Amino acid sequence: MAATLIVYYSLEGNIAFVAEALAKQLGAEVYRLETVKEYPKKGLLKFLHGGRDASLGFKPELKGTLPDLSGYEQVIVGTPVWAGKPSAPLAAFLDKVDFTGKKVSAFASSAGGSAEKCLAAIRAAAERKGAAFGAVQSFVNPLRSPESALEAVKAFAAQL
Repeated sequence: MAATLIVYYSLEGNIAFVAEALAKQLGAEVYRLETVKEYPKKGLLKFLHGGRDASLGFKPELKGTLPDLSGYEQVIVGTPVWAGKPSAPLAAFLDKVDFTGKKVSAFASSAGGSAEKCLAAIRAAAERKGAAFGAVQSFVNPLRSPESALEAVKAFAAQL
């Protein structure tokens, strides 16, 4: 078992790209969060449903069994930014786990806006659940500029 687990939610592939690249850098394991009811991936409905759920604090039902964190020293969480907040699926994960004794770091991807509020919300949630909080990294549309995103992944990995 690796010492680090990366838990992420990715709607359009940006966060999955970063999570997989980061896992490769760190030799970490990954766990992709999936919802029972899928979110729309395109158009107005994507923003309407995702933004509404994040803004209202809705926590959708997640598929499968959540990973057992007991064997990991560090957990890194990744999410798209929805209405300035972590995605609802990541919020559901944060609500269900105990981070006592774990170092938690986070990364987020946006379409161009700031991820600062999103990352601060993750930090607050993780610390409420007993985590020692580590580093954060923000990405803007990593799939549009994969080379620069991979450089940012390497810089983030060096902080962990």
